[in-house]
Amino acid sequence: MSSVTEKLRNSALVGQPPAAGLTGVPSHWLPPGKRAAVVFTIDDVHPGTSRDGSEAGGDLENGQLRFLLRLLTTHPALRATLFVTADWRARFPSVSHPLLMRIPLIQRLWCEWNTLPEGTMRIDRFPRFVGFLKHLPRVEIGLHGLTHNRRRHPTHLEYLDATEQDCRSSLAAIIDIFRCAGLPFVPGMSPPGWYASTALVTAMQEAGLTFIGASRDLTSVVQRGALSSMSGITGVSLIEPQWVYGRLLNFTTNYQATSTLDRAKAIVDHGGLLAIKAHVIKRVGRYVALDGLDDRYCDHLHELFAYLETVGADLWWTSMGEIAARCVAGQSKARVVERLDDR
Repeated sequence: MSSVTEKLRNSALVGQPPAAGLTGVPSHWLPPGKRAAVVFTIDDVHPGTSRDGSEAGGDLENGQLRFLLRLLTTHPALRATLFVTADWRARFPSVSHPLLMRIPLIQRLWCEWNTLPEGTMRIDRFPRFVGFLKHLPRVEIGLHGLTHNRRRHPTHLEYLDATEQDCRSSLAAIIDIFRCAGLPFVPGMSPPGWYASTALVTAMQEAGLTFIGASRDLTSVVQRGALSSMSGITGVSLIEPQWVYGRLLNFTTNYQATSTLDRAKAIVDHGGLLAIKAHVIKRVGRYVALDGLDDRYCDHLHELFAYLETVGADLWWTSMGEIAARCVAGQSKARVVERLDDR
């Protein structure tokens, strides 16, 4: 077994028990009158343009985000969360020749070549990009790492092997860059590669973040009480938000381009949260994202959203940030009541 594989097997990628504190599914995560909910998120958004080899939002309405604009225009109830990387430093978001990474010299040279100079894609240097994001209707911005790159294989697991201090420094730099850019964000993160270590979630809570999108399961059977068992934090709810590590609300992505409409119907019928994921980059070099935005996935989403529009007023079209804010507020009220009862 390789050292990387062993680290992954012993990490949050295969699930760690929640820390002491808040646990389980919030009892009132759905508002009164709502029986199910839907959120739509897009990862890897950054100022890269078509001239850079991987357009990820920098071409604005003429680039990959045109698909989002098309969806928002056609489906007026739809909301979206864009997870934005503060200073993207990867030429390729993932390895396209995994077998070559078994050769140490090639691995080292590739990882060095794949790393962009610091500040190349720092969002506060791209005011038109920031302005475009700020004016998107019904869209919130979440965090998606500082660089999405760690200069070692696997490069996209930015927080693999990171200490608590590393994570604190990273989050401080992310927040500083977003503030310098004047780009508001909701207090949550989708960690690159779904990797959420104890060090990262501890630093997130210290920084005041309240939610994390660190689970993905596209294959488990949909039913009440089903648990995620695919990527990221496992053993948490497949179809409902759940408190993990004490004070973070975790969301499990349970639908993407390869999923069927029947899966979406099952999640809604079971009173769950349909959490749809896309990645802004579809193709760069030999790398192809199965859930990357393109015409085919956009057509698929149009069909899905058209079905959801027939569900009725008891379907909550919402966002991860809104759900987290509701659950955090609910916990605050519960603590006030507990204090009053203790008097």
